[in-house]
Amino acid sequence: MLIHPKTYNKSKVGFLISFIFFFSCERGSSNLGTPKKVDFPDRVLYQAHILHKDSGRLQVDMRAPKIEIYSLLDSPYTLFPKGLNLDFYEKGKAKPGYFQANWAKLNDATQIYEGKGNVIVVNEKGDSLKTEHLFWNKISKKVYTTKEVFIISKQGDSLHAQNGLESTDDLERYTLYNNRGFMWIDEKEAP
Repeated sequence: MLIHPKTYNKSKVGFLISFIFFFSCERGSSNLGTPKKVDFPDRVLYQAHILHKDSGRLQVDMRAPKIEIYSLLDSPYTLFPKGLNLDFYEKGKAKPGYFQANWAKLNDATQIYEGKGNVIVVNEKGDSLKTEHLFWNKISKKVYTTKEVFIISKQGDSLHAQNGLESTDDLERYTLYNNRGFMWIDEKEAP
């Protein structure tokens, strides 16, 4: 039997393509049936300015370049990936408190804010707290961190805690860890 050269070349090419096709696939790949779980926000807000009122009284004035809301998860949360500026109004206080962070997250179930990057909290008296990472529990009205903290009063007093603090959110009572600082004293009041 005589094989024509063109038919022989076609057979070689067909065999070569079949060989490459069958042996180029990875064997034992078990991740085909299990999709990766990826969390996507169900709502995204850009250039958001949200006012929250209760009984006609302003409680929160929130501003953020981007808000991602993940409400369909087992542990719902709200993410502020480009920063958060928050004025919070307390009943009976003249001025609002202020919270600012370059990145923030609110756990919707526990009502705990987490702020990272240039976190600043200012109370109604003008006293300020500055740190790089802070947690604020809205329910217990506490703020806490294990990072370095600076508290600067309106009068210019300064406290520095190297290992964090626990405080009320109005900065009236606080515990500093590994601290130092200075206070301005009027010469007339000095001993």
